[in-house]
Amino acid sequence: MKTKSRFTMMMGVLLALVSVAGIAASDSPFLGSAGDPHGTLYLNVDQTAKQIYPVSIWQVDGKLTNRDGQGVLWVKPGDYTFTVKLSRKVNLADVPGLQRGASYGQQDHELKVSVEQGKAYYVGAKFTASGKWEPVIWKTEDQKN
Repeated sequence: MKTKSRFTMMMGVLLALVSVAGIAASDSPFLGSAGDPHGTLYLNVDQTAKQIYPVSIWQVDGKLTNRDGQGVLWVKPGDYTFTVKLSRKVNLADVPGLQRGASYGQQDHELKVSVEQGKAYYVGAKFTASGKWEPVIWKTEDQKN
């Protein structure tokens, strides 16, 4: 009798976990297939000559995400607020025109994006002369089919 009760309880817990995982996955703006309607975010394009550096997405609309280290993301069309951080350390001595004594900023920044189906967005961190950076969409283009 105890064995059946434990089994029933474990199955109930397992079912609850699967349900929560399914709800969380359906809330995600990220897609696992380019076959679904989407826009594309390119995060790892290094444009050092333009003082634009690669970023990583840490949060979407205030919810943590596990997209660190991914340079290309397929995203469902919609309006989002992405929290981004620099994806690598930047030696500020290598940033042209930067003031002496500027400090490297590890802080994260928010970037609001209206993702459209069939569009590609190139996102990066742009440094100012003071050593601060802000996230920018430095290029958009229609995706090639």
